[in-house]
Formats: sequence, C-alpha cells, structure tokens
Amino acid sequence: MIKFDLKFFFDSKNLNLNNDDDYKKNLDSAINISSKLKKDYQSDQNEILKSFSAGYQEKIRKLKIDISYTNKKKVVIGLGGSSSGAKAISHYIEDDIVYFDNLDYSYLSNFLKKNSIKDYFFFVISKSGDTFETLAILNLLIYHAKQNNFLDIFKNIIAITEDKSSFLKKFIDQNNIKFIEHNPKIGGRFSILSETGMLPFLNLGMNVEEYSEKYLDLLDDYENDNSPAKNSAIILTCIKKYKLNLYCNLLYNYKLKHFSYWLHQLHAESLGKNSTGLTPFTSICPKDHHSMMQLYLDGPNDKFFNIFSPQDENYFDKFDSLGFENIEKYTPRELLNKQFSSVVDVFHEKNIPCRVINIFDHTDPTNIIELFSYFLIETIILGNLLGLNPYDQPAVQLIKNKI
Repeated sequence: MIKFDLKFFFDSKNLNLNNDDDYKKNLDSAINISSKLKKDYQSDQNEILKSFSAGYQEKIRKLKIDISYTNKKKVVIGLGGSSSGAKAISHYIEDDIVYFDNLDYSYLSNFLKKNSIKDYFFFVISKSGDTFETLAILNLLIYHAKQNNFLDIFKNIIAITEDKSSFLKKFIDQNNIKFIEHNPKIGGRFSILSETGMLPFLNLGMNVEEYSEKYLDLLDDYENDNSPAKNSAIILTCIKKYKLNLYCNLLYNYKLKHFSYWLHQLHAESLGKNSTGLTPFTSICPKDHHSMMQLYLDGPNDKFFNIFSPQDENYFDKFDSLGFENIEKYTPRELLNKQFSSVVDVFHEKNIPCRVINIFDHTDPTNIIELFSYFLIETIILGNLLGLNPYDQPAVQLIKNKI
C-alpha cells in the first residue's frame, strides 16, 4: 500500500493552498480532465486505463498457456518503455531477469561469453518493430547462436510488436517465432500494465488489477491525498509559483531506483514539449546527503521533490556497543528513518516543495504496481493541464531521421 503525505502544501507554515485561488482554479481543471478520463475508460476509449482492469489482466494471464519458459532464465531485449517498467519490477523484487536495454556491445559480448544462451528465454520487444537498437541486439544474438550451432534459438524467443509491416514482424514470420501483439493504442512508456510489461512476470501469479483498479476509482475522488487530480493541481500551482525546472525522486529505498528511471521517461517524453516540462532526476539517499543535499537545501529553489520512504523491514536488530554514540542510540532501522524524517523536516522549514510517498511492506511486489498506476494517471492529467498532448513524443523522430 502507498500513501501520499501532502502536509507541506496545506500547512500554514508552508505553501498553504487551502485558500489559494490559483490552486482552486487548477484543481477545477484537473477534476474536469480526470472526469473525462473516467468517461473515456468507461466507454473503452482509453486503452492505457483499460490495462488497469481485471478484464484486461485476465486476457494477459491467458497468454501463459501459450508460453513455455519453465526451467529457463529470462532475458528482455527492448529500449525505453519496452523494458524500463519490467526492469523496475525486477529490481524491486530482486529477480534474475537480464535486460538488454541499451546498445552496449561490451555488456552483450561479456554476457554471451559467460553464459550459454540455451539456458535462456528471450522476450524481444519493439512497438514499431523497427527500433534500431533492438534489431541490432537481436541480430547479434542470432549470429552468436548460429556460430555456436544453436539452431533452435527461435523456439526460445517470443516477440512483442505491432501486427503490421516492420523489420521485426517480417523476421518473426519468416522464422516461425512466437508472436504477441503489442497493443497499438498503448505507447511504450504507458505499456507497463499491458502485455508488454507483464508477460515476463506471468509466473508470479500477481492479480495486478487488485492494486491498479483502485486508481481508476480515484479518478472521481478528489479529496483523497492519493488523488492524481489533486496532486496534479498541486504540481501545476508549484510550477507557476516557484518557477520550477526540476523534478527529483529522493529515494530512501534503493530497490526503487529503476522505478524512478521508468518515471524519468514517462515525465520527459510526456511533458517535455513546447518549451515546457520539468527535467526529472533521481537521488539515492542517504548517500546523496553527502553530495547533493547542500544544493537541494541552499541552491536555487526550482525543484519539486517526491520523497519516498525507507524500507520497513528489520534486517538488523541492533548495533553493537562500540562507543559510536551518535548511531548506537538507534536501531539500524531507526537510524535510516531518522535521516529520512530529518530531511522532510528541513525541507518544510526551508519551504522546499515536497511530498512524501509512504510505502508500507516493501517486500510486497504489488506496491510497485500501485506506483505505476498512480503515476501513469498523474502524468496524463498534468500533461493536459499544461496544454500538452501527453501521449506523443514528436521531437524524438528528428534523431531517427538522421540514421
């Protein structure tokens, strides 16, 4: 379970939006957008939100019948939204799925030298079917298989791409590779709860909808602090009042690192348009207390912070009595919590825009499903509030046209 703490924004000592006319106006606009999203979902006009539902998730689970990767390790080949959400889940649950999510020839070469590809099942993901990097990695994988006389490699591949003419679709048809259609109405960065993101995890048996559908209900609940409409209105108000430029995820749980990287793409591609947008970045704490915190506290006040709570598991009962009085008065868990709460307190004292995102039972993988669900909706609403189309990324094509 996750719970937002918005105390900063409604405390008389800080921003205090309770009687702020700009916030009220922004909230009214956010409510209208949220209401329209709910109607679009109910009329099957928004496939992204539909992927949150039990019906959509049951359709994905049925695919397990046609996919056999028992006793195989898993590799995901895909760039950007084709792999970043799945990688976030893997990092959170600490599994052993391997990701080729960059054109890193050294990494690929080392993997092929140290491992037998016969032991792996490969998920090859490209919405367009023409992604340069994905095709390059697949090409080198097939070449390696041929060099090592592993001609059954095609039986160990499943491709997820749109059912249309492309280099990848032509190749999988020619080689009888198992094919799953990438939903053409769901862009890569929005695809984590669709077939694209969930296929590598079918063996976990997660009922995703139990944790995603609650955010569909929040589309018309504007009082709840977990309301995407309420939070989007807050962020828009802060953008204008503080002239924000940066959007930072301050993480006290390292397992959220790749979730934060997923959120980078979601924010950057959805909101970075028409000279608008906040540059997203990640800060790992308390490590960054010793590098970045000086800037956060005493540099320009142009940043919005999401502060994610520490893990709540008790890995160590106590410190030994070694005379380290500054730490031994706490348990190890208390020490980390104290560092976290101290940062929150100082941010409030220095009037730095921040919200706290509390996560309960960090061992539960469904928490990350809730985070995906929430931030997908918030980003769509915020994009609309900023007068942008949150679903496209037209400028990216400029680089593709050069290749």
